[in-house]
Amino acid sequence: MSEQPNVTGETLREAQFERGVGSYVRWMGSAFLAVSVVGIAFIPIWLLISLWYVPAYVRRLSARLNAHALEVKKGVLFRSEATIPLNRITDLRLYDGPLMRALKLRGLKVETAGQSSENSSEGKLIGVAGVVEFRNAVLLQRQKSVDGEQPAAAPRKVEGATGATELLAEIRDILARMEKQRERSQR
Repeated sequence: MSEQPNVTGETLREAQFERGVGSYVRWMGSAFLAVSVVGIAFIPIWLLISLWYVPAYVRRLSARLNAHALEVKKGVLFRSEATIPLNRITDLRLYDGPLMRALKLRGLKVETAGQSSENSSEGKLIGVAGVVEFRNAVLLQRQKSVDGEQPAAAPRKVEGATGATELLAEIRDILARMEKQRERSQR
């Protein structure tokens, strides 16, 4: 269970994690030690420690989608808790590598406005069950949050409008949404 109550409101969706996440953490720890030549001697010790560490890591791993934020918690010895406002999310990237594919896992990388480097992200989640559906739920809620609780809709039809007039009406609506988003981001 959660150690602290939700601070951003009612949970709309909570991520569940695949069983292979523990194996992924164990393999990645072993691979890191193997690559660092000196670490090869520590692989048996890591495998013993991982019997405690990996289940504790998986228990601590959580992601909750709320009306205005995505809450991500992870870590055992070094814990992190991030509350990522939906209006700051610029991209949700799906990724995987050879080991992740072998374990049938995918990662979800949350990128936000104002990140300091190309390789950084606000949150990385590995092994979310139904990751595509979870990503789509976050994107839909982000759109609702940015548009003032209304998902993006088709442009309004202007009575008697044709061709260029419809295009201008659509551009007007887009500019109005962009202005709302800019005002919210400056708060």
